[in-house]
Amino acid sequence: LAEYPQTFSGFLAQDLLEFMVSTVSSTNKNKRRNNPNVPKPSVETINGVLKAWMVTPNYHDAVARRVESVLAKLAGWQSDNTLWGITPDTVSYNTCINCWKQSGIPGAAERATEILALMEDDSTNIAPDAISYCSCISCWAGCAATNPSAGANAEAILTRMHSRGVENEDAPKPTTRCFNAVLLAYANGRQKGGGKRALELLRFMESLHSEGYDDCQPDSYTFNIVMKALANCKENGAAEKASQLLRRMEQSYDKESALQPDLFSYNIVLDAFSRIGDAESAEKLLQQMYDRAERGSMAKPNAHSYTAVLSAWGRTRNGDGKAVATMRAEELFNNFERKYAAGETDVQADTSVYNALINVWAKSGERKALYRVTQILSTMEELGLQGGDDSVAPNSRTYCAVLDCIARSRNFKAYNKALEVIQRMEDFYSEGHESVRPCARAYSIVISTIARSRKRDKAVKAQEMLRRMESEYVKGNSAARPTAYSYNGVLNAAAFTSGDERDQEEAFRVACLTFDELRISEYLQPTHVSYGTFLKAIRKLMPDSEIREKLVTSVFRRCCKEGLVGEMVLREMKALSSPDFYQSLLEGYDTKLGIPPKSFSANVVERDYDWRE
Repeated sequence: LAEYPQTFSGFLAQDLLEFMVSTVSSTNKNKRRNNPNVPKPSVETINGVLKAWMVTPNYHDAVARRVESVLAKLAGWQSDNTLWGITPDTVSYNTCINCWKQSGIPGAAERATEILALMEDDSTNIAPDAISYCSCISCWAGCAATNPSAGANAEAILTRMHSRGVENEDAPKPTTRCFNAVLLAYANGRQKGGGKRALELLRFMESLHSEGYDDCQPDSYTFNIVMKALANCKENGAAEKASQLLRRMEQSYDKESALQPDLFSYNIVLDAFSRIGDAESAEKLLQQMYDRAERGSMAKPNAHSYTAVLSAWGRTRNGDGKAVATMRAEELFNNFERKYAAGETDVQADTSVYNALINVWAKSGERKALYRVTQILSTMEELGLQGGDDSVAPNSRTYCAVLDCIARSRNFKAYNKALEVIQRMEDFYSEGHESVRPCARAYSIVISTIARSRKRDKAVKAQEMLRRMESEYVKGNSAARPTAYSYNGVLNAAAFTSGDERDQEEAFRVACLTFDELRISEYLQPTHVSYGTFLKAIRKLMPDSEIREKLVTSVFRRCCKEGLVGEMVLREMKALSSPDFYQSLLEGYDTKLGIPPKSFSANVVERDYDWRE
């Protein structure tokens, strides 16, 4: 059952164990001691049941608890004398730790650490081995993306392992796998300082190996993880340090060392350069890959390599800026296509490569950007969606990048182009192309584009797009669920509506309705941007009157109560009201020089402000 996993493996294995135990308990004590026909379980039986649970498919979230329940039942059978001479061993506890590692549920790493600590306790007489430590550390690596302390906790376990090994020569010593698991925790954590710590651990690892720890020699995977930690840590100089490690690997391999850089090694460093916008270094490294490939290296550039370099050009801030970036990106893309056509590479540009090229143009601000991105999109639609080549089919990210380019263009055609693109997206999705599922971001960008247009009825049009978005969500497209940004975009469209009195009245009606819908939503709540934009709409669309004063008072007090008084809200309040009126709203609160108390802004996250005035 453990070697041939089935959905019933754990259940059947435990049933067999309990049948064996019931047979033992129903047999006379004198007969069962030496009777070979009484199937008395052994520790191998227990471990077999645990392993059967561990490999049971589609049941990972509950397997760890099932495994612990088996060990708890064993303790019960021992205490009531049903079974004797059978105690869990290191394999039993290792299986339990592995089950928690596989579960991926919150608290799994903490529970695995508790089990390891139990094994380390001398009273249990169950000594942990290298697998125990490695599995527990790997558990922390698995949750590092959501747990900021995962790297430090993983390293603490490794340090404990090393200390116990120094104190007791029979205790397990750190191995390459243990170090790699700690390094992976730092790499997955993406925490500032993680890259520096990973480098220090690599040096410590090399130091131990030089002292005679034969089982902790850094390998290619070790270097790859350290480079990944550097690429993810957002520290100054991290990309250059990753590049230096890559050069070390190349030099070692040239000297006939087993430390060979692979494609993953190069792509990690390319990603590191891409994140900081160092396109020159990225393109230089790409050329080095081709040069080494001609000398026999197996690490030939793939689509990911080109995507990283193109993304670097999209983020570049050097030289003449974006004009150079688009020119170099087009040259790189055309070179890639030429190599494939000439048979120099078997790697073809895929969706990610096209998306990266679109992003370069979208961020360039060039006049012909709008024409070029729509041209690329049409090519992808023709080849991928209509021609059946899934490798180049556009996805939601493609359409979002195109829509973002349209929104940035401020072209007089932007309004119609945005509506055309979102309609094409919906049409292809309705034809069964799941990859182009319309998402909240796409709709929100369209709403933002409408808000920036000069249409007199743009508030109504933005509201209609919001309704269209809600309709998609109701029909079952979960990706289209409106966000606070979507509602804020409609409020923004209303706030900047020009035209005659009738147009402004309609825009104000849209603003009030949209704000109320956001406030009573079952799954959303207003942000400080929502309040600030609604106050702006009141200021620009509602004439000064006693009614306006009462509305402003009500909105501001609700905003204070919800802790959403951000910079935008304060700015609008200053423009809306006289100093005396503003001070009257703060009466009864602990204020200094007219500055609201901190509780008023307790829930403000300034990065929420993503709508350009």
